[in-house]
Amino acid sequence: MKRVIAMAILAAAISAVAAGLPLSPRWISGNTAAPEKPAPVLVKEFALDAKPTKTVFSVAVAGWCEVYVNGAKVGRDVLSPVTCQPDIRLSSLVLDVTDMLRAGTNSIEVLLGNGWFNTFTIDAWGFSNAPWIGAPKINGELVCDGKRLFATDGSWRAYDSPIVFNSLRNGEWYDAMKEGVRENWRAATVEKFEPWVRISPEDAVPCRASETFEPKRVLKTPWDTDVYDFGANIAGWCEIEVEGDVGAKVRLDYDESITSHNTLLGHIKQHLTGKGETRPVQHDEYILAGREGGEKWHPRFTYHGFRYVQVEFDGNAKLKSIKARFVHSDFRRAGTLHTSDKTFAELQAATERSYLSNFVGIPTDCPHREKNGWTGDAQLAMETGLWNYDAKDSYVHFLRMMLDAQRQNGAVPCILPCTPKFGFSWGSGPAWDAILFEIPWQIYRFYGDDAPAREAYGAMKRYLEFMAEKADEDGLFDYGLGDWCRWWEDRRGTPVRLTDSAYMYMFSRRLAFWAGRFGEKEYAAKCSAAAESIKAAFNKAFYKGDGLYAEGRFTELAAPLYFKGLCVDGEEKKVAKRLVEAIREKEHKAWFGILGAKWTPRVLAEYGYADDAFKLFVQPEIPGWAHWLQFGDGTLRENWDDMSSHNHIMFGDLSAWGYEYVAGIVPLDPGFKKIAFRPHVLEGVDSFVVTHKTPFGEVRAGWRRVGGKVEYVCEAPNGIEVEKIQ
Repeated sequence: MKRVIAMAILAAAISAVAAGLPLSPRWISGNTAAPEKPAPVLVKEFALDAKPTKTVFSVAVAGWCEVYVNGAKVGRDVLSPVTCQPDIRLSSLVLDVTDMLRAGTNSIEVLLGNGWFNTFTIDAWGFSNAPWIGAPKINGELVCDGKRLFATDGSWRAYDSPIVFNSLRNGEWYDAMKEGVRENWRAATVEKFEPWVRISPEDAVPCRASETFEPKRVLKTPWDTDVYDFGANIAGWCEIEVEGDVGAKVRLDYDESITSHNTLLGHIKQHLTGKGETRPVQHDEYILAGREGGEKWHPRFTYHGFRYVQVEFDGNAKLKSIKARFVHSDFRRAGTLHTSDKTFAELQAATERSYLSNFVGIPTDCPHREKNGWTGDAQLAMETGLWNYDAKDSYVHFLRMMLDAQRQNGAVPCILPCTPKFGFSWGSGPAWDAILFEIPWQIYRFYGDDAPAREAYGAMKRYLEFMAEKADEDGLFDYGLGDWCRWWEDRRGTPVRLTDSAYMYMFSRRLAFWAGRFGEKEYAAKCSAAAESIKAAFNKAFYKGDGLYAEGRFTELAAPLYFKGLCVDGEEKKVAKRLVEAIREKEHKAWFGILGAKWTPRVLAEYGYADDAFKLFVQPEIPGWAHWLQFGDGTLRENWDDMSSHNHIMFGDLSAWGYEYVAGIVPLDPGFKKIAFRPHVLEGVDSFVVTHKTPFGEVRAGWRRVGGKVEYVCEAPNGIEVEKIQ
């Protein structure tokens, strides 16, 4: 069969040559799989009789790239394209280069970085042994006025760029002495192994460098090295301007924390050291060309999570300036939240920064230690993301990564992209796998678009079949992780069996909805029956009467109310009352993990205890959100006790809570075609107003106190039906 295919390809190639047409594109590289290889530049020079009317360069990329036409970079995107599941799918960029061409000689150069493709760094997740790992490569063509002028093939040339080392997690090293020198000039390598992957047009929002941060202070280490504090924990890199001798070197080490001696803490290296990895982590280097007046530089094919940067020199050089650039997916803003409460306003800003820091192409857990696309973090923060940003396309991209990675038996991974070593072996389970159901549901809710649900429908069905085999003898589930990162004093925590079963109830109900919408009534009835069966088993196992579920922990009481319909019928108010009593007893401390952190405030507001939910957010003691503000990072953290990452988004539902429960915008119909206005006026707060751009236009809602009275704000464009407060 392979011989037949090969003969057919050869015959097509011979026909194309005979007709004077360029051959189909081939995958080509600079043969730079080894870590010590510089980033290659692939070059094609060509002549045009006249400037074309329309010219498009389409290029599929394994790795990251920057495209240059006649020496000028095409576009403002960085870290492009956004990663897919690389052994299944790669993205293709479609670039209009018409205005950059001219009559006569032209050139296209593609600078290639390793990105998520050539992940040679030895880590805990197995990316250094991923099945796709190899030299970054491209496959593309240039089409002028509807005719292919040329494609990627053996006629392309390659040379080594001044980027002498680049790694997603280690950093980037640049030798400015090599600028303008086409070193190691050679023929491009036509890959013998053509990646048998799908090629799809880039469908995620691109990454760009946005906000610039100046150093807030310069600290000195015991050995008199400078550490720059930018006063904000962000994802991105530093732009430096330096002056000095030829060959002098600047070394930059990035971290989010420092010790009492102003040295970098280094805790972000925990999964990248001690396992054979000897290269430094989050480390950039720049070798000076010695230009008079100074030289400027920033990395291209890495990014870091940091607040602090240590700068050291080898040789005679000095730093003229250093700035931090915030790099993230360049989302359009969809919403704003303004409140008179200073603490909640700071938490909103911290949530936004944490969200963007953890959306550099794909949603991640943290921008430094891992950069992994943890699905649990993504599903918990999705509503916050969509209230504040137009992130639809990037979530659809992430959903497609999940669909590509799903196994034949229906299992899905806990991180994306995933490797054979890590993804399915630990961390999966309903609370994380919920992203498979959450993306279609929330996009339908916010945009009125059911296309993602149709695309994922079969995968959702396979997942339920997979999980059905994991049900215990009572029809409940205990698989994977539960209320993660809870307050350490609650040693036992909420049983995974409770949280998993609650999610499975929701999955069954949502799939029943989609089945009914897509015309599969019998399957819808089957899913509804499964949900009712889980409900009965859940309440038999966990409900003890008089409003008490399990041991009465916050998450245990919130779960049956958060998942609508799961609670014993008629007992909802008793459960809510017991929940608020438990919270008051703990003085509004956050005695829960990431699941309870989302469910509890929503349930409290839903049942008339919005003030108690608000106190959870703004009380300043540990465990709690406001406690984190004292450190000045401007981000949310991974743990209540301040250990581990200082830039996580998984506790970030507070922003969505503000939009929906305090300001009171409640979508009733998909795409905001009909909304309810159900605000909660908070004690001691003078104003709380939000805006949100719906498919029909901007909605504005909230309230303010004026002259001792509450004045409500509710404005909606034509096309939206508003069910106003009574």
